[in-house]
Amino acid sequence: MKLPSLLREVSWQSHDSVEVRDSVALPNELSGVAEFGSLRALVEAHEFADAIIATIPDILFEVDRSGRYLRIWAKYPELLAATKQQLLGKTVNDVLPPEDAAAALRAIRNADERGVSERHIIRIIQQNGEPRWFEHHVAKKAGSETSSQTFLVLSRDVTDQKLGEHTLDEARTRLLTVLQTIPDMVWLKDMDGAYLLCNHAFECLVGRSESEIIGKTDLDLFDVNVASFFRKRDLAAISAGSAVVNEEWVTHHDSGQRILLETRKVPIIAADGQATGILGVARDITELNTSREKIRRMAFYDPLTDLPNRELFYDRLRQTIADAAFQGQLIGVMMMDIDHFKAVNDTMGHPVGDELLCQVAGRFQACVRTEDTVARLSGDEFAILLSDIRHANELADTATKMLKTFDEPFLLDGREVFVSCSIGIALHPDHSTDTNDLVKYADSAMYLAKRIGRGGFQFYSRQLTEDAQHRLMLESELRRAIERDELEVHYQPKVLVENGMMVGAEALLRWHHQELGMVPPAQFIPIAEDTGLIVDLGRWVFREACRTAAELNADSPASRRMAINVSSRQFQRSDLLEMVTEILDETGCRPEWVEIEITESLLLDQQYETLAALGSLRAMGISIAIDDFGTGYSALNYLARFPIDTLKIDRSFISSGDKRSAELVKAILSIARCLGQSVVAEGVETPEQAAFLRVNGCEAAQGFLYSKPLSKTELMKLPNFLSFVDD
Repeated sequence: MKLPSLLREVSWQSHDSVEVRDSVALPNELSGVAEFGSLRALVEAHEFADAIIATIPDILFEVDRSGRYLRIWAKYPELLAATKQQLLGKTVNDVLPPEDAAAALRAIRNADERGVSERHIIRIIQQNGEPRWFEHHVAKKAGSETSSQTFLVLSRDVTDQKLGEHTLDEARTRLLTVLQTIPDMVWLKDMDGAYLLCNHAFECLVGRSESEIIGKTDLDLFDVNVASFFRKRDLAAISAGSAVVNEEWVTHHDSGQRILLETRKVPIIAADGQATGILGVARDITELNTSREKIRRMAFYDPLTDLPNRELFYDRLRQTIADAAFQGQLIGVMMMDIDHFKAVNDTMGHPVGDELLCQVAGRFQACVRTEDTVARLSGDEFAILLSDIRHANELADTATKMLKTFDEPFLLDGREVFVSCSIGIALHPDHSTDTNDLVKYADSAMYLAKRIGRGGFQFYSRQLTEDAQHRLMLESELRRAIERDELEVHYQPKVLVENGMMVGAEALLRWHHQELGMVPPAQFIPIAEDTGLIVDLGRWVFREACRTAAELNADSPASRRMAINVSSRQFQRSDLLEMVTEILDETGCRPEWVEIEITESLLLDQQYETLAALGSLRAMGISIAIDDFGTGYSALNYLARFPIDTLKIDRSFISSGDKRSAELVKAILSIARCLGQSVVAEGVETPEQAAFLRVNGCEAAQGFLYSKPLSKTELMKLPNFLSFVDD
């Protein structure tokens, strides 16, 4: 059989496509194998093209200039707007919506002019009524005549991509909406620092719209210093590869106020690990910073005076000590306390006392350098830290300057009030290199200044530490002295100066420690006063003295009074009268056998309470005496206002021997006679002193001239009349 009879025509058809036949005219006679080979190659080419078309998922159209469908190849016919038979012969205007049809025709014209057209996407309503999106590429078909020019259209289903883009667009829209509503400032920059986007809060910060910000850098929006700082932080975030957080003060364009921004910058990292930009988020923390500052001030500053408090003072002292150790500098620590501050509080009220503290703080600050620290530690206790001191004399000069400021009165509640202060000074490293020790030593020096007269200053000495340790030991031992039975009451007789008749005695507390021996009252009585132990000791002494008074008067034809010292601490207690009544009943002691001795300072403090208590004691029949008269706050109006029976002239006036003291004794005796009060002279040691008292009308005396303090047993053995005691 001849080949032409076998291949009358070559037909080819794509998979699931409309069949189209092309006839190939063969010559009546074939000259040879070459012609047969060319025909075979053509068949193979058609088969290869058919295989490609059957493989690709895209749709292939052939259309003319008017957009008429000529041929269709589709692996998935359901993606077509209609069946292939329905589409062939129709134009895009017949099938597509006007807008999409116009876009398709524009693409055909572009391809006619340029050979190909740019891609375009149109929406196609499927046969099932659902929309899908297709990306069209149009190319002029090669080899066709101009009059019958056709075009190939490759249509690719991009519905999933389109839906993905739509989802991303929606997410972007939602994100941008959120970014526009949040109060934080958000922006995105490229690697060169140019802004790519920002939100409304950032627009308000710089006073420009987003369109005016995009493409600009920080140098276009902020001053040079701020812009330079921002750029450095951008580069730091890129270098770190992670978030960088910092705080920066900037001026807000809309409000014109300085605000503090907490900025967090994060590099945008691409899939290849390289940074492509910087995302920034900034928050206005001005109010938070204000709150933090308030909390810090509450933690480290005194709310009344606005001075550093104890915590901050110790922190600065520790830091200064560390610096001084490195640089070899001297440091001064001062402790200050307002003398008799309690009296101001009690008499004028706590608000006035607070005002005094504020004024004192101001005067202290005016006396030191700006780099020095003035702190209020507690109550009326202040401290000053002075660094870089060249010589201790500088501290003395500063202390003197501070004391002089107290020469001027303080104006409190419309009144001029004079107060003084006492200052203690410790020096680093001379006295110590420890923070706590320096404060403790300065405090010890301050209390020394108070003890020796107030209104002055003292430097710390090692003796002060030894004294403080000894005082602490005595306090501890004194608390157990009663239970150890180490305390004893001795009695010094009081006699009439005229004839030596014993008319009473004064109860004096003695402490015989099992190891220390006899401890002087001058050492342990102040400790008992300061610690409050005097209340328990006073109760014990009062009971013992009342027992002795009852025995002393049991067989005596004349009444003998027992003088018992009562401290101001005991008068401050509301149960004083109850205690006195209870002990008198317990011991069988009559009130007229008891004389309570008080100090002049008690008459200054708590005058109304003291007057009421003294009046009640006097009403019971107990007499009242002022001990050490003339050494305290002597005032004649006290003698008239308070129920005082006896004045006890202090031994310093009796033993002095100078004319002034003698005249003062005469004056006291004269005042007492005018007020109907008796007088007892203390510390009489010589016959000459006794003779002077007798000549000037002093009724009674006590002292070593007549008898030293005796035990209870020795007192009970004394005769009614005492003669002078020879040395």
